[in-house]
Amino acid sequence: MSKTNKYIKIKGVKGKRLNVFVLFLLLSFLISLLVKLSDTYTQTLRFELQPTQLESNEVLISKEAKTINVTISGKGFELLKYYIEARIIDVDFSQLNKNKSHYFWTERSQFENVINHFDSKISVKSINPDTLLFQYDPQFIKKVPVQISVNSSFASGFDLVTPFQSIPDSITLTGPKSLLETISSIQTETLKLKALNSNIDREVALDVSNASKQISYSNQVVRIKGEVDKFTEGSIQVPVTVVNVPDSLILNFLPKEITVIFYTSLKAYSTIGSSDFSIECDFNALTTENKYLNPVLVKQPSTVKTAKLKSTALEYVITPKND
Repeated sequence: MSKTNKYIKIKGVKGKRLNVFVLFLLLSFLISLLVKLSDTYTQTLRFELQPTQLESNEVLISKEAKTINVTISGKGFELLKYYIEARIIDVDFSQLNKNKSHYFWTERSQFENVINHFDSKISVKSINPDTLLFQYDPQFIKKVPVQISVNSSFASGFDLVTPFQSIPDSITLTGPKSLLETISSIQTETLKLKALNSNIDREVALDVSNASKQISYSNQVVRIKGEVDKFTEGSIQVPVTVVNVPDSLILNFLPKEITVIFYTSLKAYSTIGSSDFSIECDFNALTTENKYLNPVLVKQPSTVKTAKLKSTALEYVITPKND
């Protein structure tokens, strides 16, 4: 017999011995496990109480799940499932006592319900704690405005014709009254826009990252719209009016008209006239220290984004009126 064949034969014998050893080791472990699972054990396990049958117009406020520690006794086979499955016990809230703010779960009133959760061969030894409170609040509906968050820049010569708007401009919240009372508006996530030169119509999510999970929203997203146009600067002569002049006085002032410099879109530029603006001076604002009339732009068209007066002081002469 060659050395090679002899080596292969010896290796095969060793491999068979190793397989037999592993098999016996595995059988030994299984037998030991079966013996242990046949023994009776007493264990304390934590179970989550899951509310059911809560009234439709009520909602629980607590963010954390309520749990109880249940000490149970039974054979290992019977206890094994409670280590594998989710440990949750349903609680029928229509069977619980309550006041204006809390439901009361008590070990005395719910002992039978806990027992029924386990197999008949499992013995429930104790439940801890013996009382739990579930705070609740009436279900509330509230409509709040949407606050737009936009970080924008515009291409040279372009600007917004009207402010950005949200569609819809408000949403409906549903949740515990105590939580909704603190909310006056809902903000969008920040929309970043650069070098704008055309109209905007974008879908943006509401910023609810820090909101309670107990609040539901009629909308999770809104549309942000904005009209963008080419803008230009213009000027126009507007007559000045002085108000609150006493009937016994005659007031003469110069100039009678002031140049208004305004900034508007190209589309609106041709529609703007001097009658769209109004400039006033208040006679009652005159003092011994103030020797000039101070004009104020009190009216301008909605299509004008900004406007300013070229003159901010008018000279005047006061004379008594001859009867």
